[in-house]
Amino acid sequence: MNATDTVTILILILGVATVALSLYASYTFAQHTTGVGSGKSRLSHALMWQLYGEAVIGAGTVIFSLASHYGVLSSWPLDLQSMLRLVMFTATAVTTVHLVKTIKSL
Repeated sequence: MNATDTVTILILILGVATVALSLYASYTFAQHTTGVGSGKSRLSHALMWQLYGEAVIGAGTVIFSLASHYGVLSSWPLDLQSMLRLVMFTATAVTTVHLVKTIKSL
């Protein structure tokens, strides 16, 4: 195993752990969205979506890292690569704007 393989394994482990943590934390915040309309509930809801967005971009990063490491990324059509990146950045942008708007409204 060379240094690149070691780094790829670390990226995979940390990437999957980060995505799992984001999803778990998002689920935890979802449990606090019961009091519809309350400030706490609205903030919990916004944080839930923010963490879903973080999970999307984390999963995309892991996918691109592995595809590049194993040499398959270059065989993916550019349209597919661009669409995946668009989904990743859109998820992050939309959930961040939602969080900021929610915080400002509290």
